[in-house]
Amino acid sequence: MSDSGAPSRRTGPTAMRSEIEEIPDVVARLLAEGGPEVGRAAAAIRAADPAWVSLVARGTSDHAAIHLRYLIETELGIPAGLAAPSTVTIYGADLRWRGGLVIAVSQSGRSPDLVAVIAAARAGGAITVAIVNDAASPLADAAEHVIDCRAGEERSVAATKSYVGQIAAGALLVAGLAPTAALRDAMPGMPGLLADAFGAATAAIHDDAPIVAEFAASERSIVIGRGFEYPTALETALKLKETSRLFAEGYSSADFSHGPVVLTGPEVPILAIRPDGRMGPLVDEGIASALATGSVPWVIGGSAVASGASAAIQPERLIALPLPADLPEALASLATILPGQLLAEAVARRRGYDPDAPPGLRKVTLTR
Repeated sequence: MSDSGAPSRRTGPTAMRSEIEEIPDVVARLLAEGGPEVGRAAAAIRAADPAWVSLVARGTSDHAAIHLRYLIETELGIPAGLAAPSTVTIYGADLRWRGGLVIAVSQSGRSPDLVAVIAAARAGGAITVAIVNDAASPLADAAEHVIDCRAGEERSVAATKSYVGQIAAGALLVAGLAPTAALRDAMPGMPGLLADAFGAATAAIHDDAPIVAEFAASERSIVIGRGFEYPTALETALKLKETSRLFAEGYSSADFSHGPVVLTGPEVPILAIRPDGRMGPLVDEGIASALATGSVPWVIGGSAVASGASAAIQPERLIALPLPADLPEALASLATILPGQLLAEAVARRRGYDPDAPPGLRKVTLTR
């Protein structure tokens, strides 16, 4: 503690910050090495022609699974939803798995509930895929097909590079199945784009940045997004909770306007993830709802934010990433999470906490 009684800032590099910086290399490695396993999984899915998809995950991986749900439904036209693992592990439900595709998303691949669901689904006749950062894990053993995220070891408890690796792996899988080539054609340029986005994010979010001071000074905060940026909002809020011990909540901007907007006000920092494309104006509606309460959100986005699309927000509160206007909206999420991850790391240190080792949390969480 400092003489003033406030927590002292942690100085020096953190593993979390270093791992965020590695994200472009993670995606480059996945693109260079992951093609054969992605191709095998895609071929099996194409041959099986599943009628539905069930996604099973926990924590940060849940948010990557939500992103994959949007991808599967928008690109492949297959209904997809998140599984409730406890229906299998606790309630002992005997589910009708045949005819479906079950995808597990996990950093460690060691949580017993995810392993149990994948094992049951495979035994019941479903196509099973594990997107995991440990190809030698029990989850990888249980699944028929494995896609290794290739994020490497994460020393920080808070998952960052593995989250982006999971999104990229899901995008590669869907790109191998999609009837259009937009995703597939855009993927090779992602490592360079992410390196540029990281540079822009670090220029806007650093120890002395006003956004860091504002979030660090409050005990509550809200993050909003929609569509492919809804999981970005959820994941940013989770990182603020884990590392900075803030009561941060992530919302779809549509749900935000239906009720939680009453939680806002000048004393509650708000971060909006505003995508380019058709969803952007709908996030603007959430921003307008927040402005009406006296809040002044910070806004992260791409070309539309750079051109001043959120005209009601002061330019200094806009964090524009160098994202091409024609980038598929699903892939922008690999970049828009970077400012949120950097924000959580910087806010934690400003509040006197170690973002690498939040108390009560472990890198591998085992649930059943």
